[in-house]
Amino acid sequence: MHFNRKKTSIIVLLFVASLLVVFPIQMVKAQTTTTVTVTPQTSTPVVGQTITINIELNNVQNLYGIDLTLNWNPALLSLQPGSNQTFLGASNGILNAPISVVLDTATQAIGEFHIAAVSVAPATAFSGSGLIATLKFSVTSAGQSSLTLKSTLPSYSLTESEPIAHTDISGTVDATSSSSSPSASPTSSSSSPTPTPKIPEFPLIATLSIVVLLTSIAIVLAVKKIIKPNNVSIIKLQI
Repeated sequence: MHFNRKKTSIIVLLFVASLLVVFPIQMVKAQTTTTVTVTPQTSTPVVGQTITINIELNNVQNLYGIDLTLNWNPALLSLQPGSNQTFLGASNGILNAPISVVLDTATQAIGEFHIAAVSVAPATAFSGSGLIATLKFSVTSAGQSSLTLKSTLPSYSLTESEPIAHTDISGTVDATSSSSSPSASPTSSSSSPTPTPKIPEFPLIATLSIVVLLTSIAIVLAVKKIIKPNNVSIIKLQI
């Protein structure tokens, strides 16, 4: 019986240890999801104002190219000529030089910005986060315009280029007329990129710790219930 109790204790400890190993790994994965994001995601300017939209890439690994389009409603937003700027190969941008830019166009008539580029040898793969592009729009009419993102992220491979799994996070511009909102001010006039919100770490860690603790207590109590009848039987036999 002493041997079984010792063996059971070892199993419980191993189970708890496995939880402590698995949970941090899952936390890291949850916090490093690759995203392509419009920032700010929501803008509420008034007609006649100018807004700056940033397109950012977050938490990518082994990137070797990009193919991206951003679409907007040309009846509500007018792209300022020459205002679209890309940050390929820049210190705060994405991709490593040398870079071949296949396409870099902005067409107001259809409301579309399209960029396609790829690093070329001897460039190394890019990992991390950075700014892809900025665009400035004049708000011409009241209404709502989606800022729809679609992107493909080729990865670096010696044999083939596999797209990197990621999430495109689009944005929205909700413009109002100046007459109905005389004192309104734009929420997206800043030209500097808005930092991507970070997932709070403490609440998640605390929650997982409580789960591990409660699970361990439950297992110990269950083991005691299993062992107790056996102890009673042994005592009776000795008597």
